[in-house]
Amino acid sequence: MLLPAILIAQKKELTDAEIKSFKTEVAKHAENLESLSSDFNQVKYMQLMKDEAVSEGKLYYKTPDVLKWEYHEPYNYHILFKENQLFLNDDGVKSSTNLKANKLFGKLVSLISGSVNGKLLEDPENFKVTYYNSGKNVQAIIVPLDESVREMFSEIIMIFNGENFVDSVKLMEENGDYTHITFRNITLNAKLDPAVFQQ
Repeated sequence: MLLPAILIAQKKELTDAEIKSFKTEVAKHAENLESLSSDFNQVKYMQLMKDEAVSEGKLYYKTPDVLKWEYHEPYNYHILFKENQLFLNDDGVKSSTNLKANKLFGKLVSLISGSVNGKLLEDPENFKVTYYNSGKNVQAIIVPLDESVREMFSEIIMIFNGENFVDSVKLMEENGDYTHITFRNITLNAKLDPAVFQQ
């Protein structure tokens, strides 16, 4: 019976002053961010499946909105967002989609890149954000206001570490399924090989 009370005590909503200070720091990082690379671990939980689907890979980001996800395990699959195009490479089988022609994909790209650089917190027209203090971390619970995005993700939970960088992102679905992405070995503003962002 004490466990719920302990968990509630550990998670406290930020005051307006704390939110302002936190968002200022995140915005400062976003302004100074030119590139980012990171290893990631992704866990997909589905209630209808007994086991979780686990995959690993590498994330690359270059300002303003060039983003690449490279899945290496358990399969070889690359996703590249650049110049209003979505490029897919499924173990050598390539395809592309024009994001201007597909508004939903465009919104998803904004959501994903905004999760990486923290700019998602500065989009009140499309997302409602509530902030909580959890130990040394800050938890941002983000609810999409756009109905088409909300049909895919009812809630996005971002965890920021003590240095105000994103540690993990959890994409919640209405039915209780979720995708949890954890970042590690993050490198900021290092020179990235241009070949990384080739199709």
